[in-house]
Parts: sequence; C-alpha cells; structure tokens
Amino acid sequence: MKKILPEMLDELTDLFVETFNAPPWNDLWSHESARDRLRDIMRMPNFCGAAEYHEGRLVGLLMGHGEQSYDGMHFQILELCVANDMKGHGIGGRMLNEFLDYLDRKGVTSVYLLTM
Repeated sequence: MKKILPEMLDELTDLFVETFNAPPWNDLWSHESARDRLRDIMRMPNFCGAAEYHEGRLVGLLMGHGEQSYDGMHFQILELCVANDMKGHGIGGRMLNEFLDYLDRKGVTSVYLLTM
C-alpha cells in the first residue's frame, strides 16, 4: 500500500466513480462531485489514507481521519473501495488489516467504519 498524496486525486476519483456508480451501489457520482468529496476528506484534520496498486494500476483506496476523544485518538474510515474487476481477491480485507495495523502502531485507540 502507498500513502495517499494530493497529487493522486484524479486517479482516486476515477476509481471512486467506477466503483460506486456500479452495482450494488448504483450511485450517480459525477467526476466533479466525487473529486470534491475526496478532496474534502483529504483536507480534514488528521487525514490518513492508503492506496493499493496491482501491476502499476490503482485498485483500492481507504481514507478517513482521526478524531481526538477522552481515551485517545479515534479514526473514522470514510471511504473504502476496490476496483470492480479486482473484487473477490482479498484486496479489501488485506488493505483494511494493514491499515488497522498501521493505526495501532500510531496509537489509535478505536476505529470506526460505517457502511450502507
């Protein structure tokens, strides 16, 4: 996995639109609205994100932000997706496990992922 950097925004946006406009979500993201969403997340305090590549192609993203709580830093995962043609290969689970290990090493006390 690679750390998400601002210069990756267009590539991340393409994956996001491709993934969430397809079944089972069937969302109606435009490139512009998805880019705004991801850029807003990347601008949040304590932003952290990871991108997964396979043979030089972006195939997964995970991003969110940390929030201070009374018992330490909590992290909310706001977006997690895997390219449609790469689903079922364990990429999402591997990304999530590696990211959770990273957050644990950083001292994050709780991680939240809300899904629909």
